[in-house]
Amino acid sequence: MLKSASPPQAVPSPVQQMPLWLQRVDNIVSMPGGLVEASEQQRRLALLFADGVLLVDGNAPHHPQILALREVAQRKGIRIRHTYPVPIELIRQLYEAARQKQPAGGDTAGFSTPMQRALLALLHEAVGVLASDIHIYVHSHEADIKFRVRGDMRHIRQIDAKTAHELLAAAYNMADAADATYRLYDFQAARIASSAAPLPKGLQAVRLQLNPMGAGGRYLVARLLYAQERWDDNRPSLESLRLHPAQLRALSRMRQVPEGVNIISGPTGSGKSTTLKIVLEALYREREGQINILTIEDPPEYEIHGAAQLPVTNADGEEERGGAYRQAIIAALRSDPDVIMPGEARDREVIRLVFTAAMTGHQVWTSLHANNAIAIFDRLRDQGVEPYKLSDPNLITGLMAQRLVKMLCTSCRRPLAGGELAELAMQVPRLGEVAAGFHREIHQANPQGCPACTQGYSGRTVLAEVICPDQTFLDYMQRGERQQAQRHWAEALDGLSMMEHGWLHMIAGNVDPRDLVACLGPLQGLGAARRQALIALE
Repeated sequence: MLKSASPPQAVPSPVQQMPLWLQRVDNIVSMPGGLVEASEQQRRLALLFADGVLLVDGNAPHHPQILALREVAQRKGIRIRHTYPVPIELIRQLYEAARQKQPAGGDTAGFSTPMQRALLALLHEAVGVLASDIHIYVHSHEADIKFRVRGDMRHIRQIDAKTAHELLAAAYNMADAADATYRLYDFQAARIASSAAPLPKGLQAVRLQLNPMGAGGRYLVARLLYAQERWDDNRPSLESLRLHPAQLRALSRMRQVPEGVNIISGPTGSGKSTTLKIVLEALYREREGQINILTIEDPPEYEIHGAAQLPVTNADGEEERGGAYRQAIIAALRSDPDVIMPGEARDREVIRLVFTAAMTGHQVWTSLHANNAIAIFDRLRDQGVEPYKLSDPNLITGLMAQRLVKMLCTSCRRPLAGGELAELAMQVPRLGEVAAGFHREIHQANPQGCPACTQGYSGRTVLAEVICPDQTFLDYMQRGERQQAQRHWAEALDGLSMMEHGWLHMIAGNVDPRDLVACLGPLQGLGAARRQALIALE
């Protein structure tokens, strides 16, 4: 019988108490190899715990496959004590969490080749140090494997070239989003998703970019995309990006406008995709799920809760892939969207479609490669966007640029002692000037590190600048008066540059001055009056 009464205190409510359910995944008996091993179809609809708690698809609680699972459980001596209808997404995520808790390499036996298992072992190794990317350079005789950890490249080891070629081919063949065939001498992209392979715990997908090198070599960059469960109260938020309150207000205004173009810029690896994911999920929550969000990605990276993610795959060559990308955007515009996100404004035709979407009543989010927020205008002009579009504040509704900088470990960061400021100022010009009055707050990395960090660092944070243009700002830009536009943004629109945002992190002890300069270049634009204004900005 399907019970409608509230669960007893020992059995948590299925959705509201998801973190407690996650603590019980070791007791799932309907896993493959479990006491009550469920079929693949049954696992899509139901999940059984050893204590007789059964979660079932809330839309089909009496499905024949669920009834069959109940009968098997009874024959195995497990009495069903409580049955709770839940979203099938919750059932899937609990199975995934249980699979990921298995020991590293313990769930790879189903993969037939040694190279596939070797790749999974390499992924476990990279996840263990929270690497963001794996780089494999295949030369004529040897291959180098490197990890990027918190922005820095680390050489891991060398292997022979033949083994490396086999490893790369195995990676490509494990992908669920890829071109039809693996071609050794072509540029190719692909993605391995957790639904297609037993990826390490916390890893949602691996984005592959394969490039040919001279003398028959090959170069792989594997971007590791870490999962954030939608049920987790600690999932990333805009606040977790450590943005300034003025920047959060600007992003809030961008989400509130029902139509217009919002562009996030930055170099490769600056966190644009993560920011877009967080923004769209915040938008979906704020509108209580009553909007239709469509994304077009090549291929999809992070799972974005609440969005229909349209992939671009199985295209031969860059020209065909570009055509497929544009076709997907046109299809999305015909699919009754409220919000549309082309993952990248990659060429003139895509940018034209982005503005067409905004002019026909859609809110649009996309990314672009530009050095800063104001430089986005230059890119748009280069791509042929008409001046009247670039001077309409109802059309250009938001611009953002960002970088990632290493964060100091709060447990072992070291304050500047004695003459260290003067010594540090020799490495960081103008530090003494811009640090005036904040010497005690500035900290530096502890190279020895501590149990809570790696060599004095604990993750990375965003340095950003956000512009919600008004008519005055756009008029200045239209006339080419960039300094006046920048001054108006800072004084009238509560704007702050990436350098100013970084300075605020530096005087709060979050960022080592050397890392700030390595990320953004020499300290500039930080005169005494401006520093005082930044301190007063809330």
